[in-house]
Amino acid sequence: MAKLPAKVEKSITVKAPAARAYGFLWDVLGSAYCIPGLVACKRISDNTYEFLFREISAGPVRHVVRYTARYEGNGTDRISFLSVPASNANTEINGVFRLQAKDAETTRITLRQKVLSDSPVPRLLLGMVRSFVDDNASSLVKKHLANIKCALEED
Repeated sequence: MAKLPAKVEKSITVKAPAARAYGFLWDVLGSAYCIPGLVACKRISDNTYEFLFREISAGPVRHVVRYTARYEGNGTDRISFLSVPASNANTEINGVFRLQAKDAETTRITLRQKVLSDSPVPRLLLGMVRSFVDDNASSLVKKHLANIKCALEED
């Protein structure tokens, strides 16, 4: 199996105070439903969570992303997450949410993440698949942020 990396950084502005946005994102179990394709998220230990996604398939290639990540926050404007070893993991993730108050009721949320996933794609086909992986990763981060915006602005 080959490892396929994808790096993405996207931002969105939400009509919510920074403290509320931070609290929402820090509640990983409560906000996990915003992650596209997520099937399950469960707490493993303090600030450490296991993620399982629905199967992705393209022709004969099928893949289910699984990883465990530890979250760290500074309490105001930064929440980072990083993979930790897990026996059933096939993906590594390294990311950060950055929050910037635009005014008392508006916050800019930036999500930057790097994902490195074991792929059932033969190495010879990696060049052909790379653009699909990059486009898919970008689309998923964009949708994740849009879902966060909807969740924060619906109240």
